[in-house]
Amino acid sequence: MKKILVILLLLKGGINVLAQESFQKELFSVDAVLKYRNEIGLSPQQVENIKKIYDDHIRIFNSNKWDLDAELVVLNKYLSESIVDEKSSMAQMEKIMTLEDQLKRMKLGMLIKVKNELKESQQEQLKNLRTEKDIEGMSEITPINEHPRIVIRAPGIGAGANPLYIIKDTKGERRVSSISDISPSRIESLSVIRGESATQQYGAEGKNGVIIIKMKK
Repeated sequence: MKKILVILLLLKGGINVLAQESFQKELFSVDAVLKYRNEIGLSPQQVENIKKIYDDHIRIFNSNKWDLDAELVVLNKYLSESIVDEKSSMAQMEKIMTLEDQLKRMKLGMLIKVKNELKESQQEQLKNLRTEKDIEGMSEITPINEHPRIVIRAPGIGAGANPLYIIKDTKGERRVSSISDISPSRIESLSVIRGESATQQYGAEGKNGVIIIKMKK
């Protein structure tokens, strides 16, 4: 039996948690820097420099991201077969890991350049001004101008069959229609319930399977 395949797309395919926390804490997204430009006193030259840094990276980054998306589609096709071609799947995974590494390096380089444009006092002001939402958008493997995406594939939940999504957090348990706006950095664990167990616990809503997402506290 195939094991559940959970693919978290972030220019962090399995990045170390401590490294990700440092990434979010010490660096600043272009959106956040330009959003609070007046509050932190960016000069016109700083604004121009930061915009240029962004423009220099966005085209190449998104081109590589599209390549990564295409390679992931190929891998999903291999894995969806009843008998998986292990050699082809592993070779495909190598391509994906190479592209992910390139994207990580590219985005990290861009954000380092952005931070280096800021004075130390501006950096401290920005850390105090930015919200949790500003920080959530900070992920190594997301397109430079998009939020992280989560793509889930699991046996028994086929294409076109929408599963029931359950979010568990400090507020309790609730049903959601989509998880596209959830930052992977906030997820503690995922689990999948299928078949009779799903319908017993969640009724007709669980007929296509249930994906339970436990959020970090």
